[in-house]
This record gives sequence, C-alpha cells and structure tokens, in this order.
Amino acid sequence: MLIFCMLQLLPGIAQDFIHFINGIDMQTQAKVISVLVSALFSGLAFASPSAESLAKQLKVHIDVKGAEAEKTCKQLGADWATCYRSTITLSNTGSALNDKNFSIIIPSPRRILSVAGDQFKIEHITGDLNRLTPTDKFMGIAAGKSIQIDLISEYWHVSDYDTFPRWMVSANGQTKTIKNTDTEDVTRFATPLSTAQAKRASSDENLILDTLKRYDVYTAKMDEAGAKDRIIPAPIEQKINKPDSVSIKNGLFLNNIDTADHARSVFANSLKKYQLLAQKKEQALVVNVAVAQDKIQLAAAKKAGGYTLMIKDGVAQVYGFDAAGAMNGFNSLLSLVDIKSKDNLSEMVVNDAPRYEYRGMMLDSARNFKSKQHVFNLIEQMSELKLNKLHLHLSDDEGWRLQINGLDELTSVGAQRGFNSKNEQTQLLPQLGHGTEAQKSDGFYTRADFIEILKYAKDRNIEVIPEIDMPGHSRAAVVSMEARYNHLMKSGNKKAAEQYRLLDPTDTSQVTTVQFYDKQGFMNVCLPSAKNFAKKVIAEVNAMYAEAGLQLTTWHYGGDEAKNIMLGGGYASAADAKPGQGIIDKKAQNFPYEKSQACQALVKNGTVASFDGLTSWFGKEINKELVPHQINSFQSWQDGLTHLKSASEMTVKPTVNVWDTLFWGGTEVVSKFNQKGFDIVLSNPDYLYLDMPNEIDPSERGYYWAARANPLKKIFSFAPGNLAQNAETSVDRDGKAMTITSPTTAPNIKGISGHLWSETQRTDEQAEYMIYPRIFALAERAWNKPGWEKFQANTVYSKESKHVDKQALENDYSRFVNAIGARGLEKLDAHQIKYRLPKVGSKVVDGVLHANTEIPNVQIQYSTDGKQWSVYDANHKPAVSGSLYVRTSNADQSHPRFGQVSKVQ
Repeated sequence: MLIFCMLQLLPGIAQDFIHFINGIDMQTQAKVISVLVSALFSGLAFASPSAESLAKQLKVHIDVKGAEAEKTCKQLGADWATCYRSTITLSNTGSALNDKNFSIIIPSPRRILSVAGDQFKIEHITGDLNRLTPTDKFMGIAAGKSIQIDLISEYWHVSDYDTFPRWMVSANGQTKTIKNTDTEDVTRFATPLSTAQAKRASSDENLILDTLKRYDVYTAKMDEAGAKDRIIPAPIEQKINKPDSVSIKNGLFLNNIDTADHARSVFANSLKKYQLLAQKKEQALVVNVAVAQDKIQLAAAKKAGGYTLMIKDGVAQVYGFDAAGAMNGFNSLLSLVDIKSKDNLSEMVVNDAPRYEYRGMMLDSARNFKSKQHVFNLIEQMSELKLNKLHLHLSDDEGWRLQINGLDELTSVGAQRGFNSKNEQTQLLPQLGHGTEAQKSDGFYTRADFIEILKYAKDRNIEVIPEIDMPGHSRAAVVSMEARYNHLMKSGNKKAAEQYRLLDPTDTSQVTTVQFYDKQGFMNVCLPSAKNFAKKVIAEVNAMYAEAGLQLTTWHYGGDEAKNIMLGGGYASAADAKPGQGIIDKKAQNFPYEKSQACQALVKNGTVASFDGLTSWFGKEINKELVPHQINSFQSWQDGLTHLKSASEMTVKPTVNVWDTLFWGGTEVVSKFNQKGFDIVLSNPDYLYLDMPNEIDPSERGYYWAARANPLKKIFSFAPGNLAQNAETSVDRDGKAMTITSPTTAPNIKGISGHLWSETQRTDEQAEYMIYPRIFALAERAWNKPGWEKFQANTVYSKESKHVDKQALENDYSRFVNAIGARGLEKLDAHQIKYRLPKVGSKVVDGVLHANTEIPNVQIQYSTDGKQWSVYDANHKPAVSGSLYVRTSNADQSHPRFGQVSKVQ
C-alpha cells in the first residue's frame, strides 16, 4: 500500500521504480523504502510554507463593488439590512500554493458577514480582526496566478480609509504582516474609490467634491484688507485708530511682565520660535503685560480670562483680569503678527473675554498613541488660540496609555500590540491596521512624561482633564488585569490576583460592543475589585498632579457606549423582522453583565433596577471616590449618566459631554440634561469631531458615521447658543435638509469641545492633518459669540427659513479664513506641524485656468505632467491645454510641503 501511494505521488518514474525494486533483495528493498518515506515526509514538511514566506509571496488587492440588495443584507443579519460587496484578489508571486494550513487575518472597521464560494470560510476573532481560512475545497493558487474572493460586509464603504492597512497571514504557529499591505497609503493595495462610488445609497444627497465642484464650494475670496487686523479668535471689541502705523521690523521686546512667574519664559519661547524676540528695547515693539483688573476698559471683559490690549507709540500694553487673561492678551498680539513679512501693526485698543469658561480639545491617545511632543505642540496651539481644557482620552479597548504604579500590566500588556503573545498575556492583539510588528501607535506616557505634560499645560493656563474610560471601552484594562491575575495565581497569591480583576468568570453574556468586542470590552462594575481598580487609578493619577504642583480638579469617567449593539433597532429575530431590519437570533443576545452572577445579585437585591442602569450606578460610585482627593468636578459622556433623574443624585456635581448629532435629536438632549441640572459641554460630532473627514471626498481620511465631513467653514458656522439655527446653515449626514425647532429657553452651556478620536490616525502626522487648521474654527466658536448667531425661542429652522443673516456669516468667515492664510498657517509651519493643505477648485474656461482654494492666501500650483510645477497667479490666469494637474503649497519654502494632487476635470 505504501509503495502504491508513493507511485501515485511520483507517476513519472513509476515504471523505472518497479524494475529497480524487483531487482534487489527484500532487506535492501526495506532500506530503500524507509529512505524514500523519510524523504517524502521531510519534503512535505518543507513544502508547508511559513508565515514569513507567505507574507512576501502573497499580494492582496481590494476592489469595492458597491451596495448589496436589501434582501441579501437582511438575511445575513446586517444592521438596518445594509451591506456591500468587495472583491479580494489574492495573488501568488511565488511557487504554487496548495497547502491549506494558513489563514489571512483581515482588519476591518466593518463586520464581515459572509464569503462567497466554498473555498474559504470567514470567522470573527475580536474587534476589527477577522480570519479567512481555506476549506477542504481550496483548490490552491498556482505560481504567478491569482484567485478572487468576494466578501459581504455590514453598512457601506465610501471612503478609501474604510480599508485598514497591514493585513496578516498565519501559518505554522506564526503570524506576519503581508508585505504589500504594510503601508499607510492604502491605495497601494486598494483601488481608489471614484466619486460615483462615494455615496452610501441612492438616497444620499451629498455633493461629492472634485476639482470642478470645489471651485463653486470654495466661496471665500482673497481679502488682504479684511485679514489685516483680524484676531483669531475674534474679540468682543476692537477699535483701530491708526492702520499700519506700528513697526515690528526689529521684533518684540519683553519689558515689564508682571503676571505669573512662568509667563515671561512662555512668551519668550513663542517669540523665539517665530524669530521675533528682540534683545534690545530700542526700535523694537515694547511689550508690557500685567494683571490689573481696574485697567480693563470694558465691563464685559472684566471676567476670568478677560483682557485689554493697547498698541500705540511703539508699545503693546496688556492688562489681564487674571493670569490667564494676561496670556490671552499677549496671544491676541501674537495673532496680529505676520512672522514672515513683519508688516506694521495698527494702532488699536482691544477689549475681550471668553464666551465660555470651557473651551476644550479632546485628544484620543488610547486607540493609537500620540507622542509627548505631539501633545506639547497641541498645548502650544491651544494656548495661542485661547483654548483652555485639554481632555486626554488615555484608555480604550485598543490601548492603555498611562503608567500606573503597582499595576505594571496596564502598560507592559495594555500599551503594546502584536501577534506574539499567547492569550494576550504580554500584549494585546493588533487592531486598527496595526499589523504584527511594533509601531509608533504603541506606547504610553510614563509618570515623568505625564507630569511634564501637566506642567507644560499649567504654564499655559490649560487644565488637563484625564479620562479613564469605564465601564465600556475597557478591553485594554480588562485584558491587562487578566494577565496580572494569571501571573499572580501561578505564584499562589490568590488574594492579590483578585484585588483588581475586572472580569467575572461566571459571566457568559452574549454581547457585541460598538467596535465588535465581546464581554471583555466591559469591566464588570459589580465586582468589588472593579471599584478597587478605579480607586487605585484615581489615587495614582491624583499623585501625579500633586507632584506637578497641581490640584486635580476634574475626573472624566468616560461612561459611553456600554451596550450590546445587537439589541439595537436595526436587528430583529426572523419572526419579528420588519423591512429594513437584519435577521439575527435576538433572543440569544444579552445586556452587558446579564449573565454575571455578581450583577444578578445587585439587580435582585434592588441596588440597581436593571442591567442597563449599571453604568450610571457605577458612575455614582466613582463620583463619591473623588471627595477624599478634593476633586471638585466629575465629567462623563452623556450616555454614562443617562439613567440619573437629576444631577443632584451625585456627590460631586457632574458635567456631561453631549455628543448626539443634531439630526438625531441633539437639541432635545441638551434641553433634557439642562432640566436635570447638569453642566453641559457641547461635543456634537456632526460639527465638533475632527476625526470626521475634512471634506466630502473618498480620498479624505476619517470616519463619517456622524457627518460625511466637517470642513473648516461648517465648524466656523456652528451656532452653539442656538443649536436649531444650524439646520438653516448645514445639512445632515446624507446631505439632506433638517428641520429643528428651538426650545423655549436658550441652552445653558458651560462650553464646547472639539474631539479627535484616533481610529484612523496611526501617526502624529495623520493626527495633525485632521486637527489643523480646523482647530482655528473650533477656537473661534468656543471664544467668540458672533453677531449672526441669535437665539429665537420656539422658532422653526430649515434650509428654507431666513432667520440667519447669511451675508454677515459669509463676511465674517471670509475675514477669518483670510487671516488663517495670511498669518495662521505660517505659524504652524514654524512649529513644523504637518497641517492639512487645502485642495484646489478649478475649471478651464476658453482655454484659461481658473483656480481657488478653501483658504484664499494659500499658493496654488499647476502642471501639465505632474512633475514640473508652476505657480498660479489669479491676476494673470494661464492659458492651458491637454492634461492638467493642480495642488497647493505651504509658504515655508525652507520646508516645502504640498497638498494632494488633483486632476482637473
């Protein structure tokens, strides 16, 4: 039988082998067969490819085909019966691949619902990881050949960045990143989407931008005069007495700086960065800064953060209501300076103060780590723009980013990602396009780093608000504490092992979190050890503030999205399914913690009324723990406290970040929390999330669940004091008109905050592209109440209404955006910040090129071959023919950068 099998494998030499074997004795035959069998199985083992060889040998290419029929999506259990098809081409550049013992690990921000054909099967691992494995019917891939695999995934794919990089291959116990996907430019292995593919559905009314459409959308015109004295953010009162009369050619000399001790060094560092610091008083603009409330000239400016700035006769005098006001006044002076031309300033008087006490920016360093230098740069820009709250999101499912003494696993495990750890005992699984190797998106802030950040922010009058997200979005903490538990249990220390454990081993709840994790995505709030963990972390963070010479004043609880998405309205059991619902076995789904014996006990004894009330209950418990540390402010995402009937239920008064979109009822949510007595920070994602794309273009990075784009003008036009008004100046996610009625009373708002969630930004540079220059518009709305925003009670706003003075809005925006181009971007260049350069709008009329940009002062270039570029002059428009390409360039030619190249339609 063995000889027969070998002959089947080696038919070309079968006859010769038979003659040979018949000519030798039985003992020799046995030896020959033994050698052949050994060689055969050795050869088969050698032929089984390694992950490393497959990572080089295989190439992936992705083509998105478009939306699937509702019937198909419904049967596959897609949320709201919405799904799309894509084709994966798997090419083999090496020898024939017939082995079935490998799998492709696909990172995907969408649930993959099915794979076509019978050669592969798909299974979900956790989070965005999916495993594509050959079945017994896999027919192999011949050398130099390809196979195509059709996948159906949930929702839609209308952005190039819906594809994650760094697909992986597993074989022989190893996992490696597939080489051709190891890139931040996903278009190297995914066909770029066309504008025709950039709509979710036929009902999508968004205007997908190309060069021709941009030309009509970019309405701001060059306005050097309007930009000249425009301070960003705009002040309450500014009186120009003598235009262009105060020279700064010899720089600015810091004379009497009678404010906080650190102020002189902060001011000097800014002036040095901009090459403006004068060493001699003579012929320089002399700068005096003092805290002097009685010298402030306008009653409205006599409040925290307020100031008066006077520029006259070679002197700039700043009087601050307090130290923050003094710095705000200095930064207004800095805003007026053109650091390249050093043009004269105007003689003027400015009286100013902030509209809101809370002017925030949230940075998500948890999902993808952001370097300490990136945080320093952000703090500097926030200070110059008078933003005063840095909300640091330090933990999430994909990472824990702050060293905590005594809980080493939080960073030794929770801050690292890869495929080299069994059961995640030394690192988390890679998520969000991380791949198998270490990346810049790994890492954490040491205690020393964080204390340095706190001091840096303190010197610039910025409060750092730490967020440790709980109980949802806690997988990094949960897995890290399981690693700690397992380590201590092996050493026989059960008491220590259980002290900070966050997972209840009795919990068999079937749940899927918003980003597709199982029960490990929630810390189990019913365990005493979960409260122990929270208390330990609060105490350690508080100690860092004390070491920085600060009182920790605000603790952000997180509290968002602690839910099972499969219980949402887009899913239904087969018997109950209505049109537009995906069919799943809904009876098999649970609330978070529903099967946990610890939580069942709390519900049974009446501590909480229901499982879905546990997040708010735990928030109340954590709120109490702030008192011993004298932390006087408790902050949470709105859904973390939604089950509370009143803010008075909490010991420390709570503030909520309201993050409902306006088209999903955000205006009503603000009113409800106002009525309950909560302080409110507006965080509406359809206007204030900077992780949404910069414009509606499939080549723009970002998620778009809340808005297809949040461009500069949209953020500038946001009316926080009259939310209904935004229905007249903007559209919803699908480009459709909204109708919103204003409430009886204006919302009571503590402030607003911009937010950068980092799922799609794996590097500091990618984050900078999303933040800048949109942070200018955020600062404008946080600081200044514009004349075109007026609250009118019980008023219906829509695209058809005419309550907003749109011409005043347009004029204000024109001056603002011209000031960014004239003086704002050059300062970002000086910090070597990789801000987004705008794209170009263009059209050719009678052989002549007409071009513009979102920011009028930015240089436009054009080319006929994409290699040799000429500067576009709007006053002498060039005659062109044939193929034509356009792009923008930054002003700093010592460090030239260019915007995305577009082909003119």
